[in-house]
Amino acid sequence: MAQMAVSKFAVIPYLSNTDQSGRFLCTLCFYDKCWHAWIDVADRLIKAQMWPAECPYFGTAPEAPSDICFHFLDLIAQRACFSEIGKPFIGLQDDIYNLSASLAKIRWLYETKATIGSGVSRMAATEIEYIFSICRSIFDLLQEIVFKLWERVTPRQPTKAKKTLKTTYSDTLLFKGLPSDTEKLIQRFAMPSQLADCYVRSTGFFMALRKFRDNVVHRGSQIQLIFEGDDGFLIRESLVPFAALPIWRSEEKTETRLVPLFPALGYVVSETLAVCEDFSMTIERLIDLLPPTAPGMHLFMRGYFNEVLISTLEDIKQRVHEE
Repeated sequence: MAQMAVSKFAVIPYLSNTDQSGRFLCTLCFYDKCWHAWIDVADRLIKAQMWPAECPYFGTAPEAPSDICFHFLDLIAQRACFSEIGKPFIGLQDDIYNLSASLAKIRWLYETKATIGSGVSRMAATEIEYIFSICRSIFDLLQEIVFKLWERVTPRQPTKAKKTLKTTYSDTLLFKGLPSDTEKLIQRFAMPSQLADCYVRSTGFFMALRKFRDNVVHRGSQIQLIFEGDDGFLIRESLVPFAALPIWRSEEKTETRLVPLFPALGYVVSETLAVCEDFSMTIERLIDLLPPTAPGMHLFMRGYFNEVLISTLEDIKQRVHEE
């Protein structure tokens, strides 16, 4: 990431007047009833008349209904924006944009299957594999951020001298190949019980996601066949890693036990993002963080395919609520 003297950011009125040294600034776009943006020109910040197509921005409110605010991204960008966290933060943003694009691509593949012809199911299968791989990578990016925060800051109520966390999510959660419970995590890392509980709450989902991803990527397992239904792609309910969950309505199931694909993908994406939200809310309660970078604003993500991501998350939320 490019570096710039802190004094040069004084031209941006939306930034806090507290010490910005050692922070990264994830965007130079701001929305306050209208757009304000700055660009770096020869080590100077010049105000420009422009607005984002796909990028994060700080705003007093979302400019468009499809602009998304995630607590974990907002917290990092505003109050945990230490320079060493900048790279995994950008990785998280990119992964969310890529998830949105892959979900949109699967819908597009179905809508244009008559034009594409044979092989459309194979194309959909590759996107499914990619979605699971992205969700798996989000866990390690999240762990990288937690690891670096753990190294830098001290919990408000430390119990013992903290021990170094592992750099990957699986190495932190698992001990000798088995998931750790709260007591084991506290023993291994001297972490607060609330943080240990975060890891434990994610165990069931993380293990199922990890198993599926590792089977596909490392062991050559074949993704189950994708079928073409009247309203979208279908999959065999019995072969879905999360088939036990009541995310399909009875009228959606065919006589041959096929079910719609999108609720399964929506569940995977929703649960992955929910784990990130759980960690960020827990960390906010446990650790004294920096003053906000842009007071009175939140970080919003504007993307080309946000509408698909939002509709997918709303659909799975409704399905879970019905149960």
